[in-house]
Amino acid sequence: MRIPIGRLFGRNPFPALGALMQAVCTCTDEVPGLIEALIADDQDAVRVIAKQISQLEADADQAKTELRDKLPGSLFLPVDRRDLLQLVSQIDAIADCAEDVGVLLTLRPLTVPAPMAGLLRRYLEAVMLTVACAGEVVEGVQALLSSGFGGSSAERTRDLIRELGRREHEADKLQDQIAKVLFSLEDELKPMAIFMWTKVLNKLGDMANHAENVGDRVRLFLAR
Repeated sequence: MRIPIGRLFGRNPFPALGALMQAVCTCTDEVPGLIEALIADDQDAVRVIAKQISQLEADADQAKTELRDKLPGSLFLPVDRRDLLQLVSQIDAIADCAEDVGVLLTLRPLTVPAPMAGLLRRYLEAVMLTVACAGEVVEGVQALLSSGFGGSSAERTRDLIRELGRREHEADKLQDQIAKVLFSLEDELKPMAIFMWTKVLNKLGDMANHAENVGDRVRLFLAR
């Protein structure tokens, strides 16, 4: 059976990849406002922003579905199909974690102990910089495709991936610091509060972890 040449190559999924990353960044961009509302002990604002994040995460899910629908079922993709699907999963997981943070903060009221506030802001800033760097990496994928995954586009992407790793490491260090502050307050906080804070901090850290994984998946494109 003859297969039309257009079906062999399918549609280019990479513009949709950029649209997915943009939808994820739009979702995660709400997290700093969520944390500021928490620091201000404005529980009404926490609930409102958490709901907004959930709605934006649903938009990211829709973008993910549209991307997967664009993937050709043929062999003629410029990268391994499994690597591309893993990249999509890691991008999507960033928004999932942002939504999880919002959900956790609406399960029961949490207050931010004064010794944690400044460090929490620094930690979140490091997480957001890591996500932003992942966005830059994904933004460059179309240029990589145009250059045949070589030349200056490839070198710029490698530099961004290295920077992404440095930013995720900085977020890790700040997570360790804020965890130490949290556990130093165990005589002042209820056990459930410490448990919930641990989950919130871990979910914020997972945003950075998945962002770093985005870079790792794109690095696989360069290795072929």
